[in-house]
Amino acid sequence: MENGMTKEEYEIVGFLLDFISEGETEYLVVQNETENDFVAGNVDFFKKQEEELKNLNSGLLLDFVSKNMKSWPLETGGLQTERKIMLQSSEELEKAFDGAGTSGPGWEAFYKKYPESDGQTVVSRPGFNTDRTEALVYIAGMHDYLCAEGNLYHLKKSDSKWQLTDIIPLWIS
Repeated sequence: MENGMTKEEYEIVGFLLDFISEGETEYLVVQNETENDFVAGNVDFFKKQEEELKNLNSGLLLDFVSKNMKSWPLETGGLQTERKIMLQSSEELEKAFDGAGTSGPGWEAFYKKYPESDGQTVVSRPGFNTDRTEALVYIAGMHDYLCAEGNLYHLKKSDSKWQLTDIIPLWIS
């Protein structure tokens, strides 16, 4: 039985969190467990290898989907990033939007609680092809009303280093 994310998976997620933040904010607010709702709710999309996924290895997709049918805990110590990471439970993040103790609900309340952040980020667990030279990760960022996106990040390993090869946009608002 697997007991969570590996050091290599944390390395990939940390690399991508640095990539998406590009030093724009003081810290990132990240859900403290991996995102599985998007994957579990869209299994057919991944199984059929819809147009956006045609060039991806089927073993990579299978591993990605199977690892993300449930949530996995994230630990701050595992994420090595240039940006400070604030891990929060989904319950705590929901409370930030209700405006309790602040002047108003929604994003205004969220940014009052997390003033120097870039919104809320959720990440999946990386999936790999069979020889572990390719990885796939889902990351969604929610920043404001009608300002959010969910993307798949495709990476390849070259000379023992992970490099981003493609960003596959899945949704935007």
